[in-house]
Amino acid sequence: MAKKKKILPEKKTFTGLLRGEFLIKTGSEQNWKFMLYLVGLAFLSISSSHLVDRKVVRIAELQDKVEDLKSQYTDKHRDLMRMQLETEILERTAVYGLKIPDKQPYYIVDKVYDEVSEK
Repeated sequence: MAKKKKILPEKKTFTGLLRGEFLIKTGSEQNWKFMLYLVGLAFLSISSSHLVDRKVVRIAELQDKVEDLKSQYTDKHRDLMRMQLETEILERTAVYGLKIPDKQPYYIVDKVYDEVSEK
């Protein structure tokens, strides 16, 4: 009887890996599929990191804009409070010849009598 020869698995060496033997030998279809899968994951990871970077930059820009708007608000509020002071009002109205009178004003009141309307 003839003895059957055992088929030994081929040795996987580093030089074989560098030459890309795992991509050209039999059964390499699964290796190609896995490589394509890894490339797809790499593209997905890179694109998502770029999107996140864009969002971080946009958030930083918006925060700067908010700080600018807050400072503008405080400036305008300070100006408004200054304009409401009596001295400021007197200075601005003096241009038009308006001033605070020395005498108290008289109030003219129309008197309405309920008795007249009842008759």
